[in-house]
Amino acid sequence: MPKLLIKRAASRCLLLSLLLLSSVLPTRASDSAAATETELGEALASVNGVLIESDRFDAEFQRVAAFSRAADRGALALDMLRYLIEAELILQYAAANELEVDDEAVDAEVASFRDNLGAQRWRTWLNDNLYTAAGFRAAIRLQYVRSAVRADITAHLQDKVEHVRARHILVARRIEAEQALQRLAEGESFARLAAQLSLDVSTRAFGGDLGWFVRGELLDPSLGEAAFSQPLDEIGGPIGTRLGYHVLQVVAKGERQIEAGRLPNIAENIFQLWLEQQVEQAEIRLNLAALAAYDELNAQAAE
Repeated sequence: MPKLLIKRAASRCLLLSLLLLSSVLPTRASDSAAATETELGEALASVNGVLIESDRFDAEFQRVAAFSRAADRGALALDMLRYLIEAELILQYAAANELEVDDEAVDAEVASFRDNLGAQRWRTWLNDNLYTAAGFRAAIRLQYVRSAVRADITAHLQDKVEHVRARHILVARRIEAEQALQRLAEGESFARLAAQLSLDVSTRAFGGDLGWFVRGELLDPSLGEAAFSQPLDEIGGPIGTRLGYHVLQVVAKGERQIEAGRLPNIAENIFQLWLEQQVEQAEIRLNLAALAAYDELNAQAAE
């Protein structure tokens, strides 16, 4: 079994972080460690039956760790394993939907990068960045695949899309939201209360107006979903999000074209939400026995 080349101080944190990942991912691991080892061998994980091999994880982790200033290498490893899981899901979607990548364009981009550096500097750059030539090409190709999948997932945004216009009052505590609802029920102005109470500095001067938005566009998607499900003109809440508690009023609904300036951010947000759903729905298995063995190997190697 290959060794993970990380320091002992980070090793224990790595295992704890990966164990944490096993608690938040919808893993479908076997009931016994022996069964998991039989299914996965020395691979760290599988995604819908496709293995994430230990050497692939190690190469990616070393590359990122070499240039990262993050003190918590365990958290960095957690991010890397999730990245590899998401990358595999992107590749699987592309294959299942027969999305084609222009391999000649991939080769041309790699060649341009190599030619701009020159042969000697190219080899030095690969070595300094812990790439093989094949590994670098694979990384570039993954970018092309990701772009193709994102374009496919967000193609509907080119047409008119359902929008909502809403206004809100954001407060820190639920009781404050309930008090604001009571004051609104007694006839106070929504705009005035937003100016007085709202923690959202970007909207409170405008009466809490969030403007027109589509699903997935707001910073907290759950607030957007509440707006789309809420009847027109009704004042709802408290709506709890990671930002606090919202009092929300939907003031208009309709199908509209997305302006060109908004489109890139909306497309990326929707793609990220789609990717989170893919992770939730996938059959992901983590080889906790292999992770424990890695941890022990790193402890021994550091001594």
